[in-house]
Amino acid sequence: MALFNSRLRIKSMLALILACMVVLGPVVVIGWQVLEKGRAELGQAYTLNLTRLSAQKIKAPVTRELALACRFADSVLLRQWLLNEDSSKKKALFFREASGFRRDFADNNYFIVNRENLAYSLNNSEKPYSRQPRYHLDPDNPDDNWFFQTMAECENFNINVNHDVHLGETRVWINVIVRNGAEKIGLAGTGLKLDAFLDEFIHTDEPGVTPMIINSQGLIQAHPDQSLISFGSGADAGKAKFSLRDLLGGGAGHENLGKAMEKARKAPGTVASLWAQLDGKRQILALSWLPELKWYVVNAVDLKAAQVIDENWITTAIAALAVMFIVLVALFGYGVDRMILRPLNRLHHSATALSRGRYDAPLPSAQNDEIGDLSRAFAVMVGKIKNHTRQLEDKVRQRTRELEEQSRLLENAKVAAEEANNAKSEVLDNVMESIHYAQTIQQAILSTELQIKQFVPECFTLWRPKDVISGDMIWSKDQEDGFAIAVIDCTGHGVPGGIMTMAAVSVLNRVVSEFGLQRPHRVLQEVSRIVQNMLGNQKTCRFSEDGLDMALCTYQRSGSTLFFAGARLGLLYENDGRLLEIKGDKQSLGYRSSNPDYPFQTHTIAVDKPLRVYLATDGTFDQIAENTGLPVGKRRIRDFLTHICKDPMDAQKQSLANMMEEFQGSEEQRDDITFLGLHLKA
Repeated sequence: MALFNSRLRIKSMLALILACMVVLGPVVVIGWQVLEKGRAELGQAYTLNLTRLSAQKIKAPVTRELALACRFADSVLLRQWLLNEDSSKKKALFFREASGFRRDFADNNYFIVNRENLAYSLNNSEKPYSRQPRYHLDPDNPDDNWFFQTMAECENFNINVNHDVHLGETRVWINVIVRNGAEKIGLAGTGLKLDAFLDEFIHTDEPGVTPMIINSQGLIQAHPDQSLISFGSGADAGKAKFSLRDLLGGGAGHENLGKAMEKARKAPGTVASLWAQLDGKRQILALSWLPELKWYVVNAVDLKAAQVIDENWITTAIAALAVMFIVLVALFGYGVDRMILRPLNRLHHSATALSRGRYDAPLPSAQNDEIGDLSRAFAVMVGKIKNHTRQLEDKVRQRTRELEEQSRLLENAKVAAEEANNAKSEVLDNVMESIHYAQTIQQAILSTELQIKQFVPECFTLWRPKDVISGDMIWSKDQEDGFAIAVIDCTGHGVPGGIMTMAAVSVLNRVVSEFGLQRPHRVLQEVSRIVQNMLGNQKTCRFSEDGLDMALCTYQRSGSTLFFAGARLGLLYENDGRLLEIKGDKQSLGYRSSNPDYPFQTHTIAVDKPLRVYLATDGTFDQIAENTGLPVGKRRIRDFLTHICKDPMDAQKQSLANMMEEFQGSEEQRDDITFLGLHLKA
């Protein structure tokens, strides 16, 4: 028997080793292909994320310097001095103000060029302070060509990487035109040291990564290798011009780069990518356009050199595969021994004992195989002898289990009561935590006053949810030729209303993406149709009777025109000191009773002079007063706005908030309150 077991064990082990070798060969090949594909996918994601981070890293500080330089060039004292440079009083006043700007500039320097006498003045921390010109520009000197090109071709500003031979300094110069009305009277700005600029924004310790900056023509403005920088190209005055196209060679690389630059320029803040041959290697290039600086931020990544995937992980995986192979063989051998050889050996001993009259000899446990059938046949032989004794023992065990079960149930009941009490408190805490988390999500998609001020500087919002989560929402979208903004009032408030607002914003974004904002009435129709279909599919859901009201405005800057469409929510606007109202259509959106083909109207208002516009939800007008028990009403709000509409928008917001609080008093807020004020200028 031992000889038979030994032979069977050897055969099973050899079979397993052969099977593993057959399977592991294709697995290794496929795994390597998947690894290479994963390296490419991860490398592309790594390059895109790296470029986004680089763009953000460069944008903020350089934009700050540019904004400060524009303020410096717009100084009244600077204009007065350049127009009358012989006035010592005006000169003293300007240089006193310039000292403050110098402290604010990152490299503590500024420069001024007078177009009339071509005097170049500069003060920085490296040179002694002076109110006298450092040198005078010469139209016939090629080294001064940057100034004359800037004055001739630049409208507002340029950023020029250049070596000033007179000063012996190489900087990233921010040149801003100084104007007296429409006349260009000079140039002012600041400069960032090129070495420091490259160390902070370009140089990287990441292997395989080459960051760079190019302008809109593809000329290199910053590169780890300074010999590749197109000095003076920002002012179109460079002597040697190096472009990214030159580094890519010819062929499809030029065309693909052009397409990527165009794609990134059309969508600032996004990243476009392409594969190209750079430095004789196939690399992935990612570009992001910074319109404020008129620069592209570029990262070239060699995936074979970049540490996209940890090589130690690959070694570990191979080692793990080898260990798995060994463990699998060992486990299979152990399984064969345990499930086949050992049961056969125990059955042999049991059969020998039964042949000698020992009916109480143990039998192998029955299995669903041939060995199990044999064991069951032996069990039938001794089963009748043991049956009576087993029945008595079973009854005793059953009664014992019943008594133990009753005791356990009593103990569990006591523990369950205590746990239920603790669970109640925990559930309440979890519910409130979930509601506050939902509030955070809602506020993340809500258009805030700060966001709206990016395209309407003079505006205000009042957003007061009745509960933690609101059924009201302010939505906005900036466009090339204007903006769109909407006030949304969903059925209910609290958690149900909050869910409806998130669904409404999702539907509105989808409709705007598909149909645009040129026809506001069409947007309302599509939102109503989609919400009606969406809620109509939820037969058992309580939201099936819900919907929303909306006031939607779109503003076209080129035509100075405001378009409005409303579903039960109207628009108030100020005209010659009077507050006029455009009522919304008497049709809600998304309800089962809503007409999906209802012809909403689009109203047009010409913005040929400053226009103040107000949007609000019903909760603003329906709030009950503490003393009278009557709602505030639309007429009271309109009369109040008539008196304050000429005030600054921040003052209007405070006045309206104070009025609402005084009117409400200690009365409970009845509904979500949302109010939006905009001051549009022609």
